[in-house]
Parts: sequence; C-alpha cells; structure tokens
Amino acid sequence: MDPMRSSVRGTVSRRGLACGAALVLAASALAAAQAGATDDESLVYVIGGEITTLNNAANDGATAAVMPWLYNALYVYDESLTPVPDIAADYAETSEDGTVWTIRLRDDVYFQPTGEQLTAEDVVFTYQLANSQNCRFLPDSCLAFVTVTPEDAEEPAKVLQKVEALDDFTVQFTLAEPYAPFATGSLAGMPINSRDATMAAFERFQQQTADVQAAAVDAFLSALEEVDDPIPLRSEAEALLASAGLELPDEASYIDEDGALDEARYVDALQAALDELSLVLNAEEIDRVAAAYAYLDIGSAPVGTGPFYLSELRAGQDLTLTRNEQYHHGPASFATVYMPIIKDDVASAAALAAGEIDWKDGFTADGYVQVEDAPGVKFARYPDFGYYALQFNLRPGRLFAEKSVRQALAYCIDKEATVVAATDGEGIPIYADQPPASWAYNPDVPRYEYDVERARAILEEAGWIDADGDGVREKDGRLLASHILLRAGKPDRSKFMHLLAEQVRDCGFELTFEEVDFSLMWVGLSWPLKFSGQDEQWDAYFGGWGTWYDPDPFSLWHSSNCVTADKPDRLNYICFQDKRADELIEAGQVELDQARRAQIYQEFEMIMAQELPYLWAWSDQAIEGLAEDVHGADEWTEDVMSTPTWFWELEKVRKGGFPTLE
Repeated sequence: MDPMRSSVRGTVSRRGLACGAALVLAASALAAAQAGATDDESLVYVIGGEITTLNNAANDGATAAVMPWLYNALYVYDESLTPVPDIAADYAETSEDGTVWTIRLRDDVYFQPTGEQLTAEDVVFTYQLANSQNCRFLPDSCLAFVTVTPEDAEEPAKVLQKVEALDDFTVQFTLAEPYAPFATGSLAGMPINSRDATMAAFERFQQQTADVQAAAVDAFLSALEEVDDPIPLRSEAEALLASAGLELPDEASYIDEDGALDEARYVDALQAALDELSLVLNAEEIDRVAAAYAYLDIGSAPVGTGPFYLSELRAGQDLTLTRNEQYHHGPASFATVYMPIIKDDVASAAALAAGEIDWKDGFTADGYVQVEDAPGVKFARYPDFGYYALQFNLRPGRLFAEKSVRQALAYCIDKEATVVAATDGEGIPIYADQPPASWAYNPDVPRYEYDVERARAILEEAGWIDADGDGVREKDGRLLASHILLRAGKPDRSKFMHLLAEQVRDCGFELTFEEVDFSLMWVGLSWPLKFSGQDEQWDAYFGGWGTWYDPDPFSLWHSSNCVTADKPDRLNYICFQDKRADELIEAGQVELDQARRAQIYQEFEMIMAQELPYLWAWSDQAIEGLAEDVHGADEWTEDVMSTPTWFWELEKVRKGGFPTLE
C-alpha cells in the first residue's frame, strides 16, 4: 500500500473525533449571532481569521473576504473573467495608439457612512497611491512595480505615466505604451478610496507622529547597522516606535522551540518597522501618504462604496455591516450582515449544519468533511488563483542553479500522491506558473512523472555520485544537500515538505527545512537574500504565490526584475533569466486580443515547465458553505458557483423561497 495514500485515509478517519468538541466551540462562538440568524433581514456570514486592515493594504484571506461587501472598483469581472463596468459608466475609450484611456464614471455612487459622492478626484487619488514608489496596497495592485521596457531604455519605465480628472465624472489615464493588463489587472478589482476620508486619516497620523523626527529615526537605524549585537538596543527601538504611536511586533510570533522569546528575530522585526517609519517620515507629498497608508485608522473605520458599510468592529470577535441605502446597483436584500470570527473550521461546520449561520467563507477540508452530506447545506467549489511551489535560487553557486538537479528532484517525487496527502485531497496538482483558474492555463505542459530510476540516472550523468555509500550524493566536494525555508504556520506546506524530503532520499538528496515567520519572509527574499540566522543566501524557499485575473508574469519572471543590490525589492527573487521567456512576456503585455494573449502565455508556460525555476506543487480549491435557502436573485447554478466570481453581486443575495415567475 502506498504510505502516502494510507495516511490520507487515516486523516479522514480521525476527523470525526473532533466533531463533539466542535459543537461546544460553535455554541460559544455564535451566542451573539443567534438572534439574527433566522431573521430574513439579516445574514450571518462567518469569516475564519482576524481582520487586519479593511483597506487596499489588506493581504490576508479573512480580510479579503470582507472587502467586496465594502468596496467597488471601476470594473468587475463576468463569468469569463472579462471586466464589465461597475463604478465606470461604460467601457474605456482608447486612443488609436492604445496609450490614452478615457473613462466616464457613474454619477450615483456614494461613499458610506459619510454619504459623500464619489467623483473623478477620488479615482485619481486612488491610482496616484497605487502608482507611488511607496505603494502599500496589496502588491498586485501597486502600479509602481508594473513596468514596461521601451526600446533603447536602460531602465524599465512605469506603465502609468499620468492620471487626471477631465471633469467631475471623467478620468483619463495616460500609459507609456499599449499595455493589455491595464484593463484586466489594474482597472478591474481596484477598490476606490475616498480622497477626503483618506487625507483626514493621514492628517490624524501626522499629528500622532509630530514629535518623532526623521533624523532621530535614521540615526538610530544607522546605530543598529553598526553594532555586532543589536539586542541591547531593543528597549530604545521599542520606545522610538511607541513614541510614534505605532504598535510593536507581536512577541508571540517570535517564540523559539524552547518557549522563549527569540530576541534576535524580534529585534529584526523592530528594525523592519523602523525602516517603514523612516520611509514615511522622509517621503514627500503623495509618496508620503502612500507610505503611511497601512498605518491609517481608515483600516478599522473604512469608507467605501459597496453594498454595505461597517457599523461595528469588535477586534477578534465580529463585525456588523449595515446596508448602503444609496448603493448604485440598488439596496441589498439584507438590512445587516453579521460576521462572527470563528477560526476553527470544524466549529463553523457544526454551526452551519445546525442552521446557526448562513454562509461560511473558505472551508478547509477538515471543516468541509463534517458537513458535506448534511441536510440543508450546499457548497460552491471553485479553483482559486493561489498556488504553492518550491522556489529555487538560480544564482551561480547555489545548489539548484544546476538544471539537472532540479529535474532529478522533480522526477523523484510522486507529486499527485504527495499533494493528496498534504492537502487532504483538496489541492489541485499543477505543473507550470498558471493555475487552472486562469484563462491562460495550459493543460498540455510536460509533467515530470514519478520515476526514481530516471532521477538517479540524471544525477549520475551530471556527476553526482555517492562515493562513500552514506546515501547522500556529492560532486566536486559538495553534498547534494540543502536547508529549505518555508512559511511558518501552514500545516499543509509543512506536511508536503516532510513527504518530499522523505521521498528524495531514494535519489541521494538530503533536505532539511525550517519554518520562517511571515513577518520576516520578505526581508529574507529581498537583497541580500539572507533570512535571519542564515550566513549565506538560501537555496530554496517553499511558499505561496498567485496570479490574479490577468496572468501577466512580468513582475515575477522577467529578467529585469531579478533581485540585486540595486533592485532589492523586486519580485523575481530567484533570478530566473531566459531570453525567449522575456520576449513572450513583453509580447503578452502589448497584445490586446485576449485569445492571442492566451496563446502567448501558454507558450511561456511550456518554457517554465521545461526549465523548472519552481517545483510547482498545487493550486488551491476554494469551498464556500451556504445554507440551502441562501441564493441570488436567480438560483445559483452549478456553472456560476464553480467560478471564482460567483459571489459578485452581493446586493442580490437572498434567503427563503424564489419569487414566483409570472
């Protein structure tokens, strides 16, 4: 019997043991929701994690689930992932050369709870923040990192050259050159901010930090760089952050294996926070607002144009949303949406089965298995855009810079069985950079089928032999061994790496791994590519990434975005470089026909599958759980519920029977 498949069966059989405890948890967590759960004027919608910041800087799944209830963008996506007007009154008018986009806005859009009318100035302001070098939005929304490469230019140039209001309800965007992803990736899905509300919050932040001088922060950071041991400066760093009214890093995130505070990592986090503060204090005009954005109190008191607005937030407990009576698509069916935070998925499942909640966002397999056959419950399942991969540092001298080593590793793992075991059967194995949810997905990319003998032959031919018989191959005095890093707190990723490390021993690899706190992840992936406690650059990192509605891979894969000392924060941190891949990326950016773009990206995927800069593992499958009587204006068909955008029109969500057709 395959040991990995056996472990899957064991996991499933054990789940039932947790059900009794889950019922107790559910009863406790939902005590406050009982009154509204049966009221057809209320909807109970469970979210599975803490809320971070309810603005464009949100970067976690729980917060992302709340955002569509509160905000709108110029365009949203239809069933084919094509943008259709939302705040925009119609499609953009474009100039003959494709560089000038003029968009007319609706004149019936109002921010809540302020009641302020949305105008072109709000749109301009939002895109100025996104286009700032200090953009703190969700990374995919930061236009400063989206660049084109004009002929004869030494450095890439920003795509968005200018955004301006032609009148109160007309916005014009000027691009450096025709840029196809601008429509699908930038104009759609970008929540529009209230300029007045954001600037008022910025003024409050300025008052809060008025006594903190940039020179003092910069001087202290210089002192930190000069000392061999920064730990004695911990108290001073904390005091400096506190004087600016900023929260200190959570010490609980930096506890070591012995239960003690890892002071070195904690001080690294303090330094990172001070670096951010320095940036805020030293920036000018719109760049300063952008740098401060993640600190602004609108994150807990959002002002948006969505079908609902936030009326109450109890940190760590729940949110209450109230209907936007001025909503431009018409008022929602529900007067309120109550959102309890229940982190235990099994507890949420028990509550859904008991009829205590109406909707559970983002089920894990542990929760889903409890209610998959429960009466009165239905599910929406759809492929997500997130994926997970072992990401190789391809710079000269690193172990996985050698293509034969990457190929041998790929042949030495039974990917399908390993993904099943690690994700409880919910992950979708993938073989290139586009997950199945993308319209650019190529199902025909070559796959590395499980073949230990072939893996061994590749290594032998490349000069990797086990001369001393210890089970680990070596070449030119170097062992076929590596210490791999992965994000902490993700059990499926950890399980995948455990299973991978066990399997590849058969081929002569020796792999160990270490979990890295999320707060330090980007520090380690930026120049000089060293994680805390590491003396040299990492060989491989197992982490998550994702595409969005537009599959443009420029920021992640174009060679111009290789992380270097001069470009420390670029996203091509593995430094993948391929001439033909660059050509295809550039062609895909200027091709406006979506079908032809898909062909371009599918060829690109073939290169990625062949070159293996990542060992792709799996793509997520999202599962939404709903009470049987929750539906849209029309019944949600299987086709609609199986797309990532099945929940778009939240104002049309209803409970109860369907209207009688005349």
